[in-house]
Amino acid sequence: MSVASELTAKAVGDHRVRYLLVGAGTNVVYFGLFWLGWHLLEGTVPYLGVTAMANLCTALLAYPVNRTFVFESKTTWLRGFWKFYTVYLVGLAASLVGMPLLIEVAGVPVLLAQAVMIVLIPVMSYLLHRFWTFADGRHN
Repeated sequence: MSVASELTAKAVGDHRVRYLLVGAGTNVVYFGLFWLGWHLLEGTVPYLGVTAMANLCTALLAYPVNRTFVFESKTTWLRGFWKFYTVYLVGLAASLVGMPLLIEVAGVPVLLAQAVMIVLIPVMSYLLHRFWTFADGRHN
């Protein structure tokens, strides 16, 4: 096995690397859903409503991958999703507070404000998922 293959295998074996990979993809999906909703629903649904919709859709897509690939959890699907979505709601609450501050107070454009929140929330989410949502996984 080459050095590159060994390093790749070792990296993918680390749940933190898997979380970063899945998280990057999840954030792209979330921002894409937000962008799409913002442009399709502009004028009918406020940006905070679009934020909530993108949050739920992304959680439904991200949970199975985080449960099986990232954290290798054995908890039941519904119990695990309840905990997973609770963490997503914490992130949503942070967005619902942070976005108006960035947009209404600081004058940041909506899509840029969403991008800022996407950078800030994952660290908190990782810690909550690791030590609460998927505490039964092999990563501990």
